[in-house]
Amino acid sequence: MSQIDKLKIKIQKLVNQFNFGNYKLVIQDVNILLRKLPNNSFLLNLLGSCYQKIGHYETAKKNFLQVLSTDSKNLAAMNNLANTYKDTLNFVKAEELYKKIIEIDTNYINAIANYANLKFQLDQYDDAIRLYKQALSIDDLSENIHYNIGLTYQSYGDFSKAEIHFKKMLKLNASATIADRLISRFTKYDKNNLHFKEMIGRSKMNNLDENSKINLYFALGKAFEDVKDFENSFKFIKEANDLTNKKFYYDKDSDDKFTEDLQKFFKNTKNKRRIEPTKDKKIIFILGLPRSGTSLAEQIISSHNLVYGAGELNYLENLIKKKFFLNGNLNFTNANEESFSKISSEINHKYLDLIDNFKTPKKIITDKAPQNFKWIGFINLIFPNSKIIHCHRNIKDNFLSLYKNFFPEGLEWTYNESNLVNYCKNYKILMNFWKSIFPGTIYDLCYETLINDSELEIKKLIDFCELDWDENCLNFYNTKRSIKTLSVSEARKPIYKSSISSSSNFSDYLNSSFDKLEKF
Repeated sequence: MSQIDKLKIKIQKLVNQFNFGNYKLVIQDVNILLRKLPNNSFLLNLLGSCYQKIGHYETAKKNFLQVLSTDSKNLAAMNNLANTYKDTLNFVKAEELYKKIIEIDTNYINAIANYANLKFQLDQYDDAIRLYKQALSIDDLSENIHYNIGLTYQSYGDFSKAEIHFKKMLKLNASATIADRLISRFTKYDKNNLHFKEMIGRSKMNNLDENSKINLYFALGKAFEDVKDFENSFKFIKEANDLTNKKFYYDKDSDDKFTEDLQKFFKNTKNKRRIEPTKDKKIIFILGLPRSGTSLAEQIISSHNLVYGAGELNYLENLIKKKFFLNGNLNFTNANEESFSKISSEINHKYLDLIDNFKTPKKIITDKAPQNFKWIGFINLIFPNSKIIHCHRNIKDNFLSLYKNFFPEGLEWTYNESNLVNYCKNYKILMNFWKSIFPGTIYDLCYETLINDSELEIKKLIDFCELDWDENCLNFYNTKRSIKTLSVSEARKPIYKSSISSSSNFSDYLNSSFDKLEKF
């Protein structure tokens, strides 16, 4: 066997390891190979992609730029670099690169699809759909592109078109059960539903991997709940959670420490000054536990003619962690007045610059990332003209809604009852703390009260936002905008009461956790 053939085998093994997610192992082995082949474009691209996957973006950029320094038209490196810019919220540079790639090669499908993803991220719906269709005209058999265009249609409430593309995924690959889970979001099942029967059939397949089982079991949990077979529903929900929990790690001690550190950091707010507003934009932060009604609240508020609903943004969390954290922990050296003020100003400017990417003329913007409840102290001081709306609901119902759903990332604590209880405990501690040190700045929006007396509560909510009344807020379900969360179908319906006390259907299975929740 020639040296070239041996190298090809090694590289193929590395690619396989990359596809399995073994990024650190690939980094180690690629660096060994690069000693012999220091300017190998493929290896440098692979190395950069590994660093990108583990969040080491600056190192990733260096590798892609090294490729481009000797081969300025290496499309793979350009595409990877554009993706890195997108991941680091540098949307302008990302768009420039995607456009450049497509100018060089109009059929470079990866860049077209990634550019579409960027447009979707920025709520530029028409451009996103156009680019996805362009990509599908090149390759109609791409499972990934059908997935992304389906998500786009779904987020804008076009469920029939979304279903076409999700079912195409299943036609291409019977194990693509993520399509089952996505279809289940907007389907109300009865026992005769064809998709329900197909999912039961798929659950008996012997060749499903763990990821396929997870997606399918969450979908079946939803379907069995719809037909009021709660025993089978919980069976599939629990199995899905048990399988998912094996893939994630939630450190209770670290979460407890983080909760304590936040309180220490903000214990003396006299040492921290509110910065002066910098732009003529006002942010309405809608937060709370996930599945607490944040999507509904945003849909109502963003139906107002003066408000733009930006959805669930990760901008604030990313900026705070970048500026106020060191090695994963709060950096208390930045708690003094001078440092805090300087960094706060930087975050304010950067956050509002990122908001500008939505290209909306509206000056009032909603950010409904639920877990921004952790950052209320920062919000109060960094965005002094903002509004904070805290959504909450019956804690048992909230617990169930979290436990029975799959979340793509960042909610690793939801897949285990004990972990979920602990997270809810820390959430309660933090909310009580924020209310004690920032009295009168947080508006409590109770989901059950909103459902039972919607017109009165909606008017109070709009009044808190210091907005004149707009009748569209009562007809929020007619508002056409992107909703990228699990509540994509619920937030497009008129107010309904079926989710209130839904936890009672599962009390036989979750009573132990429910009892613990009531002690907080």
